Amino acid sequence: MNDLPFWTAAAKLRLSSAAQIRAAMVPLTDEQIWWRPNESSNSIANIVIHLTGSINHFLNRNLGGLEYNRDRPAEFANRSEASKAEVLAAFEAMVAEAERTFANLTPEQLPDPSPEPKLNANVFEDLLGVALHISNHAGQIVWIAKMLEEGSVDEVWIKTHRSEGAWKR
Repeated sequence: MNDLPFWTAAAKLRLSSAAQIRAAMVPLTDEQIWWRPNESSNSIANIVIHLTGSINHFLNRNLGGLEYNRDRPAEFANRSEASKAEVLAAFEAMVAEAERTFANLTPEQLPDPSPEPKLNANVFEDLLGVALHISNHAGQIVWIAKMLEEGSVDEVWIKTHRSEGAWKR
């Protein structure tokens, strides 16, 4: 991975958002992760299920060769109230697969045409999209967790960036 250009390393680093998501979910109950402020909003569980599906599709399937069939509407419609442990287990499996995908990327692949040409021109844009997508939803998850459990997620962004190596020491 050290020989990949900085932007690929930066995209990989955005998976440090996974640590933010974990930290936000830890203090919450199974009931809290499924809470919705209204019917048109998403719960933390739905957002995590959505990220799992999206990253498995756009990164792990398209760039890593993972066999994966996505059902995007089901990610948001899901009201199964699976446990926090079950939701996180699927998420962790996706993150582990993403790490394998990143480990197998080469610098030569970055200008290759995107497997999703209606969305992006090349693999670099795919990686940037994945990084921005997980970062955006991590912020939503942290915000919801803070609303549900005051003081439970103090400085999660700073702590996870330090622990995951996003900042130089």
